[in-house]
Amino acid sequence: MMKMRNRKRILGAVLGLVMIAGPAAASQQWLHVRVTDDGPHGEKVSVNVPLSMIEAFLPMLESEKLRHGHIDWHNGELHGVDFREFLEALQEAPDTNFVTVRSDHEDIRVAKEDGFLVVNVDDGDDHVRVRLPMGVLEAALGEDGDLDLVAALRRLADYDGGDLITVESDQESVRIWIDHSESGN
Repeated sequence: MMKMRNRKRILGAVLGLVMIAGPAAASQQWLHVRVTDDGPHGEKVSVNVPLSMIEAFLPMLESEKLRHGHIDWHNGELHGVDFREFLEALQEAPDTNFVTVRSDHEDIRVAKEDGFLVVNVDDGDDHVRVRLPMGVLEAALGEDGDLDLVAALRRLADYDGGDLITVESDQESVRIWIDHSESGN
């Protein structure tokens, strides 16, 4: 987990952006992140950001690989895998479990369910749940082969809500979800 001062900086930046967005963001989808550390310091972080604000902010971020909300991703191909072709096959496939691994140490499940890519990993006391709408994955593979974060975010705004990612362990938990509530309650 992040150091507390890093969390405070991130939370401060997000809160500043939320204040800029103003009341117009109240009627739309919001991205919520909750991080709870039940360890000796008992840190808790809550982030509530309207998706439209993230969409407006993403194109402003620039780095070696990130430009205007796009991540250079080798034209949609990585290590010889054409992800656009893979995603098309995944979308056409029926709902099913694609990968199931069960061992003494961990259980892993990758599936397609009701238009979602589902990944569940249980490793002792650590539990990870990922549930991504297929349309978001499709939008993320931009026209030019890059990862188009803005297009993925726009498609995510069409999603009716619910948990996207949860992580549970002995002392920490993370929950990322979207809904129409400013506070995420």
